[in-house]
Amino acid sequence: MAETEDNQAHLNSLPGYPRQGSIDMLSGDRFYFDSNVVFKMPADVFQGVANDPLALSKYVTNFINQHYNNQMKRLITLERYYIGDNDIHYWRSHKGKSRADNRIASGIPSYITNIRVGYSLGNAIKFQFNKSDNSGNGDDLTNAITQFNTGADESYHEKVMKKHLSVTGRSFELLYVKQDSTDVAVKALDPSNAFVVYDTTVEQHSLFAVYYYPVTFMGKQQWYVTVYTADNIYYYKSVGAPTIPLEVDHAEPHFFGGVPITEFINNDERMGDWERDLDYIDSYDKALSEMANSQEDFNNAVLVLTGDVETNKDGHPDINRHNLIMWLKPKIVPGMAGVAPTVIQPTASYLAKQLPAADWKQYIDQLMNDIHKYTNTPDVNDANFASNASGVAMSYKLWGSDQERAIAESLYMRGLMRRYRLLGNYWEKEGTISSADEVEYITPLFTPNLPKNDDAIVTNIKALSDTGSFSDETLHDMAEPVTGIKPDEEASRIKDETTNDPNRISMPIDAQPNQGQPVVVDQTQSAATNQPDSAANPPASDTSSAASAANQVNGGGSNGTT
Repeated sequence: MAETEDNQAHLNSLPGYPRQGSIDMLSGDRFYFDSNVVFKMPADVFQGVANDPLALSKYVTNFINQHYNNQMKRLITLERYYIGDNDIHYWRSHKGKSRADNRIASGIPSYITNIRVGYSLGNAIKFQFNKSDNSGNGDDLTNAITQFNTGADESYHEKVMKKHLSVTGRSFELLYVKQDSTDVAVKALDPSNAFVVYDTTVEQHSLFAVYYYPVTFMGKQQWYVTVYTADNIYYYKSVGAPTIPLEVDHAEPHFFGGVPITEFINNDERMGDWERDLDYIDSYDKALSEMANSQEDFNNAVLVLTGDVETNKDGHPDINRHNLIMWLKPKIVPGMAGVAPTVIQPTASYLAKQLPAADWKQYIDQLMNDIHKYTNTPDVNDANFASNASGVAMSYKLWGSDQERAIAESLYMRGLMRRYRLLGNYWEKEGTISSADEVEYITPLFTPNLPKNDDAIVTNIKALSDTGSFSDETLHDMAEPVTGIKPDEEASRIKDETTNDPNRISMPIDAQPNQGQPVVVDQTQSAATNQPDSAANPPASDTSSAASAANQVNGGGSNGTT
C-alpha cells in the first residue's frame, strides 16, 4: 500500500507538523473530530445538478475540501503505520546531544492486517447459484462471473480491498469498461483518494462518488478529478491543487445502472482493525526505543577516574594505546600544618544506571498481550498455541477473531452483492445474460483460511460416507481442500470412468448436476458485489427519485451505494 503520492498530504499527517519531531508521545487528540464522518447531501439538491457537471462541481469542490483537510490526515496516518512509519519517528524526546535517541517503529499494524487478510480471504470466495424453481440454471450468469473473475484477477483484488479495510476501515472499488472493448474490469481505489456522497435518508443511497488523485510529471504536480453518478462520468480539467474550483473537461455515459464506485466498510464505525489500539502500539514503540537508548548509553558510559595519571617524559598521560591500558597512581593530598598528607587510592568506574531488564521485559510483554487481546489477533508465538492442541482448544483461541470475521463478512457481502448487481445491469444491457434479476440468486461463500489436518478431513469424510446420508457432491466438496480438485471436475471424471469401464463399481452420479442442485462457481478469485451503499445499512426500498437507480442496483436500496 503506497502511503500517498502527495507530499503535502504526507506532511499534514505528521504529528506536530509543521514542526517535525515536535510531539510528546501519548498526549492530546490524535485526529480531527470529523475525520471519519460519512458525506451526505439532500437528494433534491443533487437532482437539480445531477445532469449539469459545472453546477455539480461546486458541491464536489466543497466535499473534496472536507476530505482533504479533515479526513486525509487520519487516512494517511493509518497507512503510515502499516508501512512502518509510526509516530515514534517524530517524537520529541528531549534527549541531550550526547544521549542516544533511537526511534524504533514496530511492525504490529502490518502483522495484524496481514493475518486478518489471510484468515478471511486466503481461501477464494465461491459463488453459488441457488434457485428454487427450474426456470433456469444460471449458466449464463455463472459463466460471466467466471470470465470476469479470471480477467480481473479477482482473488488478488479481494485481498487488496480487505487490506484497505483492515488499515483504514473503508475501501473503494471502481467498475469500469476497458478502453476500446466491452470488457468490464474492477480497480481498488486508495481510500485517501476516493469517497462516496450519500443521500440523507436512512437507507443512505449513493448519489455520486469522487476519485481525485495527484500525478507528478516533470517536477510539476497536477490533480485529476473524476465524478461518477448513476448514469454519467464527469471528467474535470487537471488543477494544481485539489481544493480549488473545477472546470469541466468532458462527460460520458456508463451503463452500470448505479454509481460504479462501491464503498466497503470494516465495521459500523468505519475503523481499522488496530486503530483503537494506536496508544498501545505507540507505548510499545516507545518502550523498545528507550530500552535501546539505555543500552547504547550504557555502552557509551562516562569513565570516571580518581587518582593521578602517570605521565611520560613529555608530561602526557602514560597510556598504552595498543592494550588500552591507563596507569593510575595514588593521589597525595598535602595536609595542613601538623596533619599528615592524605593518600587517595586510584579508582576507575563507569557512570551508568542499572538497566531494569526484567521489569522492561514484563512491561513490553504485557503491552503485546493486551494488543493481541484487544485486537482479537492470535499470538502464534504463544506457548499454548501449539500444533498438537485439540480442535476445540484452537476454536476457543480463535473465538474472538471469528466474531469479528462474521461481522466483517456480513458487511463485505453487501459490497459483493452491489458489485454483482452493477455487473448484472451491464451484462443485461450487453446481452450476456437474459435478466439482471438472476444476480439475486448468487450467494458468496467464505471459507476461513486455517491450518488444515488432511487426516482429520479424510476421516470425517469416510465417517459421513458410511452413514449413507450424504450426497457424493457434498463429500466431494469436503474433499477439495485435500485433493485440490473441484467437485464438478471430480464428478465429470467419475462419470467418464464409469462410461469407459462398465464393470467399474461406483456410486451413481447425477447426469444433470445442475438440475435441482446448486451450481458452484469456484474461482481462485472471488467476485465482490454490491454492498448496500454505505455497507452499514441493510437494503431497503426508496421512493425518492435520487434512489431509483440505487434500487435497481441494490435490490431496494442500501447503506450508501445506490
